Amino acid sequence: MIWGALTLFLLVVVVVALSKRAGRNVRGARSAIDVSAYYAVKPLTKTEQAFFRLLESSLPGYVILAQVDIKRIVRTKRGKSHQHFNRVAQLSLDYVICRRDFSVVAAVELDDPSHDRQRQRIRDEKKEAVMKAVDIRLVRFDVRRYPTEFEVRKQLLGEKGCEESRSMAA
Repeated sequence: MIWGALTLFLLVVVVVALSKRAGRNVRGARSAIDVSAYYAVKPLTKTEQAFFRLLESSLPGYVILAQVDIKRIVRTKRGKSHQHFNRVAQLSLDYVICRRDFSVVAAVELDDPSHDRQRQRIRDEKKEAVMKAVDIRLVRFDVRRYPTEFEVRKQLLGEKGCEESRSMAA
């Protein structure tokens, strides 16, 4: 009887150990990368690339960052719930314009027909609200009508910034 109980106990231990080991292999297999499932793409669409070049030529002396997650430039205040951060952490900006020290001057969003959809409008409203809260100008440009370099400078830097931009380029 003791031998039977001991044999049963050992059998249970072996089965549990094997199932844990098998579970590790299964979990490990799920987290493995299937290299055949991926391919590389350019980080910007052709329209975004063209607008990036317009920003570069319009804003000499400034740093232009593309496809920036809002969480890279915004934090929640001490004592505020982390849920405030979670509400905006998944949002991104098309471009962020910075001074040479990487302090943010403005953010840029390109609007195309997709911004007419309800879901996108809600995301746009969140972006506008959080940028206003942190006192960063959010400027929207319609991709169907490209502005001139002067219009870009004026919209992003204001009149004073246009003068500074000319002196930085010289």
